[in-house]
Amino acid sequence: MSFKASAIRFLMKIVRPGAAAACMALFFKGLVRLVPIRKQTAARNLEIALPEKTPRERGAILWKTYDHLIWLGIEFAVLQRDPRLALDWVDFENESALDDSKGGILLASHVGNWELCCSRLAQGGHDVTAIVRESRDEGERRVIAEMRARAGWKFLSHKSPMTRALAVLKKNAFLAIMPDQHGSSAGIAVPFFGLATSTPQGPAVFAYLTKKPVIPVYIRRIRPFKHVMRVGEPITWEDTGDRARTIYGITAAVNREMERMVREAPDQWLAQHKRFKEHY
Repeated sequence: MSFKASAIRFLMKIVRPGAAAACMALFFKGLVRLVPIRKQTAARNLEIALPEKTPRERGAILWKTYDHLIWLGIEFAVLQRDPRLALDWVDFENESALDDSKGGILLASHVGNWELCCSRLAQGGHDVTAIVRESRDEGERRVIAEMRARAGWKFLSHKSPMTRALAVLKKNAFLAIMPDQHGSSAGIAVPFFGLATSTPQGPAVFAYLTKKPVIPVYIRRIRPFKHVMRVGEPITWEDTGDRARTIYGITAAVNREMERMVREAPDQWLAQHKRFKEHY
């Protein structure tokens, strides 16, 4: 078993809400201050996304993004003891907006506790399958998959055949996608915070093929083990009669929604990801 996988399993065994979780968070915060992973990448991303902020303000936000990731891990580890805790931890403001048997494409992001977001949907009885990017580390990949399954997730690898994702939508269930990471060679160059960068086109392709709605889902932490979640207005788009042009237009609208999610809670954004690889 890899070191990462062993560390995750150890964390699940010892962490508890309250003083134990707070002490664990303080330990990791101290560690991160000594070795801030991808600090330069995070700082550059925040500079691109928040040009109106001063360097000092962005610096404060940067350190909060690390604190957020620490609490994300702790919360998801604690959730393994009782997945139903997601119902207590998350105030879902307009959950009834998902009471639609026709399903759709749920647009989530790496803002807030995205692991808890899908867990809350699952524990709330919503038929949701998430498309996920898996770790290259086999041990880490296995333990995270176990954690997600225990929390009630249904998920597909982003490398799975498209037909499996389409099957989810065809049975009028929800397909959850987080398209805010770099799209690599499979993506298309679409503006994100003013910079054209490769963006996953999955939500647009699925919307184009199935005519299902693209529905944004927001989640953010109020304090440890307390979150608020809401459903946004479905993204509107027009079929131009040209497939490539239509998919580009939907993807641009998706990126604008992703920008709103980041601006709402920049201190809970995964800024450490190399989102703008073409521009570093």
